[in-house]
Amino acid sequence: MSIERVTIKSDYPLEGLLRMNSIKGGVVICHPHTLYGGSMHNNVVDAIEEGFSALGYTTLRFNFRGAGRSAGSYDEGVGEIRDLAASVKYLKEKIDRDARIILAGYSFGAWICSRIIHQLDEVDELFIVAYPFSFYETGELGKFRKKIYFVGGEYDDISPLDALLKFYSAHPSAGKQLKVIPTNHFYSGKEQEIIEFIKNN
Repeated sequence: MSIERVTIKSDYPLEGLLRMNSIKGGVVICHPHTLYGGSMHNNVVDAIEEGFSALGYTTLRFNFRGAGRSAGSYDEGVGEIRDLAASVKYLKEKIDRDARIILAGYSFGAWICSRIIHQLDEVDELFIVAYPFSFYETGELGKFRKKIYFVGGEYDDISPLDALLKFYSAHPSAGKQLKVIPTNHFYSGKEQEIIEFIKNN
């Protein structure tokens, strides 16, 4: 189906792109760090959106405050949590009340996802790409016991592979999945591997 440009009401109006598919499941996708050029127009965000859309999920990607056409400015992860909460609320209004909800995030976006899961009982799955272990604590991510997917780069210095493997090994979820890709933090040319990992799980 076609992609619709939408406005999400957080502390500031946020720019988003909604692709309606099934109303039985929805995915909210979070982009990398705003101060380093991160936005919803990113190759990894594109790949995540394409993968879940191919499975029939309704997808919502959005720009955090200060990115793209979203108002406001970067808030060190504090306001960005509220932006994600507002985006989840927006998505839930578009799909069934009991629909499956997935949060997906890349790098900084993965960290924001990890910081909100204790507030949102309705989240059924997490899809985490290049969690920035070198910069942020794992916090609530280590306590998430529902289905969780991890994607890591073999040569990623922001999300070091040894840190990912150690965290993954100790993670308590019985429904965890891991994909390691021979790439650095930016996944250039490796987008299809992310798409196929989503489609095959």
